[in-house]
Amino acid sequence: MDLQMIAAPVIGGIIGLITNGLAIKMLFRPHKEIYIGKFRLPFTPGLIPKEKNRIAAAIGKIIGNELLNSETLGKALCSDEMQNAFYRKYENIAEQLKENDKLLKDVLEEKGFSDSIEGVKGNITQKAGVSIANKLIEQNVSMTILDYGVEEVLKNLNPMLRGMASGAIEAAKMPLSVKIDNLILEKCPEYVEEYLGSGYEEWMDKPVSEVTKQLEEKFPRLKYQIWIVYETFMDKKSENFIQELNIPKVVEEKINEFDMAELEKMIMEIAKKELNALVWLGGLLGMLMGFVNLLF
Repeated sequence: MDLQMIAAPVIGGIIGLITNGLAIKMLFRPHKEIYIGKFRLPFTPGLIPKEKNRIAAAIGKIIGNELLNSETLGKALCSDEMQNAFYRKYENIAEQLKENDKLLKDVLEEKGFSDSIEGVKGNITQKAGVSIANKLIEQNVSMTILDYGVEEVLKNLNPMLRGMASGAIEAAKMPLSVKIDNLILEKCPEYVEEYLGSGYEEWMDKPVSEVTKQLEEKFPRLKYQIWIVYETFMDKKSENFIQELNIPKVVEEKINEFDMAELEKMIMEIAKKELNALVWLGGLLGMLMGFVNLLF
């Protein structure tokens, strides 16, 4: 009787350890189906390999819709920690640039940006000229100039001549305004492009350190303004951007790309402590069942 009291719990504990350990192994093993002839052995492949696609899709939805949704990522990307990190990085880069005595054009050439910037410069200056010309016309600058000119001319005329000339002058304002608008469209883009181009060449021939210092003097709040632009962009566009990114799909595809042995190793590393606890819990429950069997 005494031997039975000892043996029953011990055997029950050993069975509990073995069955729980085997059950955990069967979650992953075997990695592939096993056939004898045309018949597939039951429980092959293991539960996780068999349901890998479904599990990957479920994990992708949880991560994308609950953990890394647009609200969570938006807050993380615009957090105080992110802002402070950006300021530190900005200041670090600015300090490095202030110590760089190479010419700006040489640095850009070293980095392989020269050709790209030349193309962008031409495009930007051209568009800037056209945009400024159109803006001047939209604001009816020509008519404003004519109104001021007519007012000054009429002031200097005696009353009799003013009365006679005012009607003719007013009638001439509209065609003159059209001519001025056409002149703006013709000449303004060329002048703006030439001005920006000359400024561009001047900047290219300056040391990086000098350019950096001049930019800081001209735009002392540049780093704050850059952050505000970034924050505004994230506030307005982050949801669309994250939707386009499609995090659930990315996670699902990444999990499906894992080799099963690699995935098993990863899961075991993450949950090793908990899975081992389940094995020992099986042993404990087996021992308890052994005691219970002695009572009945």
